[in-house]
Amino acid sequence: MAHLQPHVERPQYPAGVPSKFAPDGAVQAFPGNTIICHLSPALCDKLAASKFASLITLLPPTSFHMTVFEGVCDQVRKPGYWPSNLSLDAPLEECNSKFEKALVAFDLGDEHAPPYKMTVRGFDPLEIGIGVRLDGRTPAETERLRCLRNRLADKLNIRHPIHDGYGFHLSVAYLLRYLTDEQNRELEALLLSHFEEMPKSFELSAPEFCTFKNMFAFKRVFFLGGGSN
Repeated sequence: MAHLQPHVERPQYPAGVPSKFAPDGAVQAFPGNTIICHLSPALCDKLAASKFASLITLLPPTSFHMTVFEGVCDQVRKPGYWPSNLSLDAPLEECNSKFEKALVAFDLGDEHAPPYKMTVRGFDPLEIGIGVRLDGRTPAETERLRCLRNRLADKLNIRHPIHDGYGFHLSVAYLLRYLTDEQNRELEALLLSHFEEMPKSFELSAPEFCTFKNMFAFKRVFFLGGGSN
């Protein structure tokens, strides 16, 4: 006899709404810090002109980046998402200052120095938004980035639960509504068409320690290792 699966009620909105964006797409306060490499825009115009524009909120091309290391979000304060050597109720500014002091003299060394040679693998499933899946151009390059992440985790005393399996990606947009099956198929077709045309390989320069107040702007504090763009 087949077992009935328990009904799990779906949240009203996809993840990211209303914490990062309001249902109408307005950006919400979601402060934190992170370590990123900035990327050039490519897909925004096509999505903005598509019939899916009202279902998504596009990130500004100036905020396009690949996260090297996640850092913290002020609204997510629990073990694994906050430095283990800092009180869970410490002000975000104290965490920012602690990270800045730890990273200002961080030596990338020859083994972890830029450029980072990346390749585009495809698109993430359309569950939270539109994200481009990235990876090192070779297994050795991927391992180099993961070793850098391990060093940063040790230096900053924070290791997220998904640290070891973290997937490198570029976030392009967040979903404001769940897609119907038909919308999902049509948007996947649009993305696949773009994927066939877009460059598959690129290089990233030095990682940047950044703070942010929301998902629309990442303010660089400094480049790691004294690098530049």
